[in-house]
Amino acid sequence: MPQVFNVLVAADFNNIAPDAQKEIMERLAEHGVEKVPTVASAWEIQYEAEDESEAKEKAIQAFVNVCRTYPFELKLVVQCGTTQIIRRKKVFEP
Repeated sequence: MPQVFNVLVAADFNNIAPDAQKEIMERLAEHGVEKVPTVASAWEIQYEAEDESEAKEKAIQAFVNVCRTYPFELKLVVQCGTTQIIRRKKVFEP
């Protein structure tokens, strides 16, 4: 039975144009990803999923889908509940 999970995502944007980063921030908000105001590069999103791992994978996929059209390096740390923290690094080519 699916449950609603809060997923915390910390992201590091490397070698990205300021305009591209601004557009990514706007697109993340359009996808329901809420900026955590007290942390410079953290977001929270809720997903309905079977377990915490599925919710984390959905959050990673959301970030990748929004970011993949811009050339830069993205580093993510994703946490949900008490399960293992996921770390991902993705380089998007022009």
